[in-house]
Amino acid sequence: MSGTGGADDELARFSAELQELLRDSRFTSFRELARHLHYSHELVARTARGKEIPSLEATLAFVRACGGDPEEWEAKWRALPRNQKSVSRPTIASPAWPARAVADGADPEDARCHADAVTIHAQKVSLTSKRHIIGQIELRYSPSSHAAWGRFKGTEGLDKLAAFRHKVDLNIGVEREGVSAARLSYAVEYAFDNHWSDILLTGEGVFFGWVEIFFDGDLVASGKTRKATLR
Repeated sequence: MSGTGGADDELARFSAELQELLRDSRFTSFRELARHLHYSHELVARTARGKEIPSLEATLAFVRACGGDPEEWEAKWRALPRNQKSVSRPTIASPAWPARAVADGADPEDARCHADAVTIHAQKVSLTSKRHIIGQIELRYSPSSHAAWGRFKGTEGLDKLAAFRHKVDLNIGVEREGVSAARLSYAVEYAFDNHWSDILLTGEGVFFGWVEIFFDGDLVASGKTRKATLR
C-alpha cells in the first residue's frame, strides 16, 4: 500500500488526539473556545477537523487554551507528512463532543448540520455610505437536518479595515417567517473568516439570512439574502 494512506492516518490520529484534548478541557464547544482565543469559530473547527494540516500558530493556541504541552504538540505537528495529496480522502477523526440536538438555537457545527450544508442564496454586502463591497451574507441549509442559518464571509478589504482602522463587529442571523416566526441573532467580533448564526428548523415558512456590520460601534452596512421556502 502506498504512503498516502499512512499520511491520512497520521493526520487523522493527530486530529483525534487534538479533539480529545479539547474534550477534556473546560470548553464545551468550538464557539466557546473561539471566543476565548479571539479566533473565528470556523478557524477553530477547521484546526481540529483533520481535513488538512492546521497552521502551527492555530495548533499551539488551541493546545495552550486546552491545557496541553506546546512543545509536545509542536513536535507532533512537525512530524506530520507534508504531502498535501495525502489528505484527499476522508479522515477518521471523531467529533470533539457528542452531537447536540438539532433544534432552534443550536450551533450548526455542534448539531452536525454543516456536513451536507448548501448555500441557497448569497448576497453581496456594501458599505452604506459608498459602493464598497465588504463581504457577503449567505443562507445555508442542511437537507438532512432540516435546518437553516446565516453565514457571513468578509472580503480582503474588510480584513484590512479590521486589522488597521476599525474594530469590526457583526450581528449575523437567520429569520423564519410564517406561523412559527422566529429571528435569531449572533453577535461576534469579526475574525477574518466565516462567521455564522445558530440554526432555525425548516419545514414551514420562508427563510432568509441577514447581517449587520459595525465599525467602532456604528452600523455601517447591512444585508440579507433572498427569501426561500425550505423543506
